[in-house]
Amino acid sequence: MVVMPLCSLCGRRPGVKKLEFSEKFVGYSDMFAGGLVCDVCSVLIRDESYRRSHWVLTNSIVKKLSKSELLSVLRDPPVNSLIYVKSSGRRLGFIKCLRFTSTRSIVALCGEEEGPLLVERDKLREIVDIAVKAYSILKRKTPLLEGCSARDWVYEDICRLIELYRGVSAWSIVVRAL
Repeated sequence: MVVMPLCSLCGRRPGVKKLEFSEKFVGYSDMFAGGLVCDVCSVLIRDESYRRSHWVLTNSIVKKLSKSELLSVLRDPPVNSLIYVKSSGRRLGFIKCLRFTSTRSIVALCGEEEGPLLVERDKLREIVDIAVKAYSILKRKTPLLEGCSARDWVYEDICRLIELYRGVSAWSIVVRAL
């Protein structure tokens, strides 16, 4: 019986391709031991468009998402999925997240800067709805991330909600998705 080594990135599928990074790569500590990656992870690390895109990985299928698709997926994430929300798209911020997956009650979310987050489904839906509402009223992301300025407080109810949620880990990822 031949035992196939597991993927060094996700640890879920058999490793079938040689792992290759440039000499400047610093993310080895985020990986499992070994020198092979699965077909799915190989595509994610070789194709630079994935680090510059929002995407959802469901089972073994990766789908790049537009902003509107991303918000829809954040409201109702598929089971067995990982949602990646890019920031600047300059680095492979998803590597440490590939080992996580959503369940019926928990969502696996990954932000380029934040890393992996596990969030209750209902809580994530609530965060998305509040962020969308606040953004539609204030028309800027800055108050959502840094807090309301004096002129924004004419919308006191929204500003109080923002202050309540700004400390929640998933908030900045959701705001970036707007």
